[in-house]
Formats: sequence, C-alpha cells, structure tokens
Amino acid sequence: MATCNFCKEDRFQCTQGVKAHMKSCDRYLAEKAKKARAALGNLPQAGLAPDLSTFNLNVVKPIPERSSKQETPPTPQQQRRTILQAVKRLVIDQYGTLVGRVTTSMRGHAKLMIEQQLAILPLEEMGFEEVSEIAAAIRDRLYTSAFTRQEQAAKRQRVETAAHKKKEMETLGTLLRADRRKTMFRQQASQQAEAFCHEKKITGWAYVSVLADVESRLALFLTGEEPILEAQAIVRSVLESRFAEAEATLAAVQAKADEHWRREMEAALVLATVAGLVGLSLQYPEQTVAFFNWLERTFDFAPGAKADAPNAETSGTNSDTASAETRRQMYPVTPPDPPFPCVPSGVAMQGQA
Repeated sequence: MATCNFCKEDRFQCTQGVKAHMKSCDRYLAEKAKKARAALGNLPQAGLAPDLSTFNLNVVKPIPERSSKQETPPTPQQQRRTILQAVKRLVIDQYGTLVGRVTTSMRGHAKLMIEQQLAILPLEEMGFEEVSEIAAAIRDRLYTSAFTRQEQAAKRQRVETAAHKKKEMETLGTLLRADRRKTMFRQQASQQAEAFCHEKKITGWAYVSVLADVESRLALFLTGEEPILEAQAIVRSVLESRFAEAEATLAAVQAKADEHWRREMEAALVLATVAGLVGLSLQYPEQTVAFFNWLERTFDFAPGAKADAPNAETSGTNSDTASAETRRQMYPVTPPDPPFPCVPSGVAMQGQA
C-alpha cells in the first residue's frame, strides 16, 4: 500500500497511483501554489543535490533591504530555462551508477532528449520534484538501452576472445604434434643413415657429411603435418638419394685406389723384370746374348740404334755391314744361333724349379 504525504490517504496500490492522485489532491495543489509564489533565489549550487522540499520556482531574487532599486522579474522563458538547467545538472551531471559505464555521448544525448521532451510541458506550473522525476525517467530509458548494448558488446567480445584463445590452443597443439612427428621421422632416418655408414664402412668426415645432409634435407622437405605414408615416402626418397651419392663417391674412391694400385704393380713388375734380366745377364752372359740376338732378328731391333735411323730397304749394304760390325763389337763371342734361345741341358735358369 502507498500513502499520500499531503492528504495521508493510504488507499493506493503503488507510488504511481499516488502520483496520479496528487494531480487532484487539494493539499498538494495548495502547497504547489504556495511554492510557486515563493521566491526562486535558492537554486541548488553546481555539484550539490538540491533540497527539493525548499526549492522555489520563483527566479526573482529577494530584494535586499538596503536596495532601493526594483529588479525586473524574469520572463517565463527565462524561468523555464533555469528549471531545465537545474534539472539536467541534477539528473545527468550528478548521476552515477554501477550498472554500466556512462559515456560523454550518453550524457549529451540524455540532455538533448530531456530538453526536447520537457520543452512542451508547463515547467513553471509543475514542482521541481515532478520535473526531475520526468527527466530521470527519460535518462533511465536512454541509459538502459545503452547499458544493454554495452553488455551485448562485452558478451560478443568475451565470446570472440574465448574462440580466439581456443583457436590459438588448437594451433599450438597442431604445431607441437607436427614437431614431435617430424622429430620421430628424423630420428628414424638418422638411424638408417648410421646403419648404412657402418655397412659401407664410411667413417670420419664422410660419415658426418652423410648424417648432416640427411638431417638438413629432412628439415627442408618434411613438415610433420603430412600423412604417415607421405612422410615415409619423403624419408625414403631422401635416404635413397643420399645413399646413391655416397655409393657413387665410394665407387670413385675405389676406382682411384685400384688405378693407383695397378700403376704401382706395373712399376713393380717392370723393376722386377729389369732386375731379373740384369741378374740373368750376369749369371748367363752367353744365353743373354743369344736372347738379344733372337729379339733383333724377330723384331728387327738393333741395340744402340737411333730412332730416326733410315730403314733397311733404303740403307743398303752399308747399314747391314755397320749393324754386323756393331754386333761383333758388342758381343765378341757369338755362338751359333738356335731357332729360340735355350739353356744347356742340365743347367737350370734362374726362377725355374
């Protein structure tokens, strides 16, 4: 139940019924008229809430006792403007709430709406409390709508922030899984490369080069996000390519070593042959002379002859005579030439069992 403070009637269900009753309450109207006739010199100061019980709508300041000059009373327009400014200062500038954040644009919009809607009302005939209540209702309607929009925007921001954070966590999880998978494949490839090097007996810098090349190529071609079969194919391709290069390098090194060994063997054989011939000539000079004579007859080779000497067909008998003389000088004792050099029976040549 609600009670009218002027006539003390308590038959009203709510305060709105009391306000409707006050429009026809004799005591309220009499009090209102009394206040309207009172002076309006006690307007509220800026930043302080006015005392509505003693607020006067008369904008004419009381004349001091010593003043002999009569001031001009304010016009109705001036009275309305004074009331509007006081109401806006009370319900807007001095208003605070914990529901939402009051922005400058909200205060400006509320003042504009209050001034537009109160401009059509007889403010000079209404009580300051009633005008303030109407202005507060306009303010609350605008602020409520603004607070609702603020809450919706904050909710959207929270949802977007949560979605963004969830997406970041999912991305981070994907990157971690990809890194773990990539690391696993690289470890497996390194183990296979080590086994290949042990099998091929690759050591030293060549061993380090094979492992480093496998690691660098997998780091370049493998991301960890591929399907397992595709990742295995990449690993296999890298290993096969690097192993083929290593085998080609080994083959080249082996071929070079074989060539060096062959040349060394040829040189050793030549030296052994020369040494054998020298030893044979010292131990069996007659057989050695016969062997050289056989070579001379077979290959038409004359010891001590120059490379640019004329051939036998153009030299004539003089070259034959010179060749024979040279042979007699080199080999003073010349046994009969057998068809092929032979060793006297019962005498074993060097190197025979």
